[in-house]
Amino acid sequence: MSRKTSKLCLALAPMLALAGCNQLEAIETEGGASGGGGGGVPPAVRMAFESSCGKGGCHSPGATLPVLAGDELDGILTGEINGVPLVTLGDTTNSYLAIVMMPDALLSALGLTRTVPRMPADNNFLDPNNQVILSWIAGAEFEGGGPATTGGPDTDTDTGGTDTTGAPAEPTFTKVQEILDANCSCHFLAPAPATNGSFTMTMGDSFAEIVGVQAPSVPVNLIEPNDPAASYLYLKMAGGFEDAGGAGTLMPPAMGLMDQAKITLIEEWILAGALDN
Repeated sequence: MSRKTSKLCLALAPMLALAGCNQLEAIETEGGASGGGGGGVPPAVRMAFESSCGKGGCHSPGATLPVLAGDELDGILTGEINGVPLVTLGDTTNSYLAIVMMPDALLSALGLTRTVPRMPADNNFLDPNNQVILSWIAGAEFEGGGPATTGGPDTDTDTGGTDTTGAPAEPTFTKVQEILDANCSCHFLAPAPATNGSFTMTMGDSFAEIVGVQAPSVPVNLIEPNDPAASYLYLKMAGGFEDAGGAGTLMPPAMGLMDQAKITLIEEWILAGALDN
């Protein structure tokens, strides 16, 4: 399975008080909907929006603003609600659509809030389409997409496994935890549903839940110090989990959008002893 580059920004941000969906306005956006890569919302992301959010009576054309289906969907790249951009590619904390979709625990940890119910309205929060949407907003690249970033210069501090000089990031658990926080929000649910692999970890502090702890579905530890090939959580990201008796798909589920730099950092952390550093 191929992997696209993913640059996920879930840095702490000031508290945002968000208003209802009837306050849609147009704003100027760097690059616009016609920017690079073919312009607009990528086809795979468009399908995810229309399946999860653009159904009749929800955010379909002529229904509730913002419109998340049809020709009007590209307007999310240039629209805002109450001063918050609908989508700022590469910055989930400054994207209204991401904020209304993220779990409550994640919003709280980021210092964010919303004044509307969590979306999608059908409460199917584990729908893989939701992860496709959130991954795209966070910066994952899809074929046929629009600009790489919107809403101004890229201030993302997550450099995909490298530091600001382009050198590989030090493989510490602090860096690993940042990757998990940005990519694995479905596993912050407690108790963990069977559809989520019956596996829960705590955002920001998952060390004791993954290192030396057996995976719930296979007789392999989630993280085995010094041995990536015996670390089921790593195998679910990098591939090879089937050989350990696992099932399902690569994680995260949005078409395998964990980039190689992050996988390498996790592998090096495990090889270094999976320390709590």
